[in-house]
Amino acid sequence: MIEKKEYLRIARITGVHGLNGRLKIYVITDIPDRFKINNRIFIEHKGEYRIFSIKGFSVNKGKIALLQLDGITDRDSAENYRGADIFIDRDDAEKTRSGLEDGSFYYCDIIGCTAFLDGKPFGEVTDIMDAGSGSILVITSGEKDFMLPFVESMVDTAEIKRMRIDIKPVEGLFDF
Repeated sequence: MIEKKEYLRIARITGVHGLNGRLKIYVITDIPDRFKINNRIFIEHKGEYRIFSIKGFSVNKGKIALLQLDGITDRDSAENYRGADIFIDRDDAEKTRSGLEDGSFYYCDIIGCTAFLDGKPFGEVTDIMDAGSGSILVITSGEKDFMLPFVESMVDTAEIKRMRIDIKPVEGLFDF
């Protein structure tokens, strides 16, 4: 089985649209070219990554889009994937890294970073969630998850290449 580290999440399947197997998705990536016709994507389903080719893609509204995949041709088969994540191969993603602005990075670069609070290791970034008005870092410390708005005033990413971020949550945000 291929490890999750070899993939980058680009969308989540939120539902189905119509009778022909079209998927309703929430797009996470900021690079719309990832959904070009004939591009390959992977869907994590029951612990396995299944490969599909894109047959059609259209933005519905904002980050909501419709996706047609080769091999998913009816509503019932599409329904099986509701709630699943859509990924691309990490090597494919790396091909677009040169297009990033200076100081920019992929969200996957921050997953696994150690979060430092007041200069001391606090926890590990385990996920990034979209909260509508912005992104939220999920930082796991011990057996507890802490959520921190991913804003410049609270998250310093200057040392991300060293797998380190420094966090400055507002007072009272983290209950200890």
